[in-house]
Amino acid sequence: MIEMINKVNPDNLEDWLIRNPDKVYMRSVETALRLAESEDLSEDCFLEFYWDDKVYSKIYMKRGDIPTAMDKAIEYFVDREMYEDAVKAKKAKDLFQESK
Repeated sequence: MIEMINKVNPDNLEDWLIRNPDKVYMRSVETALRLAESEDLSEDCFLEFYWDDKVYSKIYMKRGDIPTAMDKAIEYFVDREMYEDAVKAKKAKDLFQESK
């Protein structure tokens, strides 16, 4: 599991997201799998950002976000030849489709 809690200066959040796509996509896949496997969850936090030991931002994924998010993750992973991660994203998307 990728660490969800990130200590990032609020002024640098956008830059951090741009510089860390692997972490963002991997966390989105983990979150999508968790959502797809649990009918009780309608959304889940996949990234938290802290500054001065306080949360200042959280990014959530809703169940309905899974197909689009996983398509983007698959494209990203395939472009970088990270095929095992692309397969995990495909599994999350398929589980979501089956649970509908």
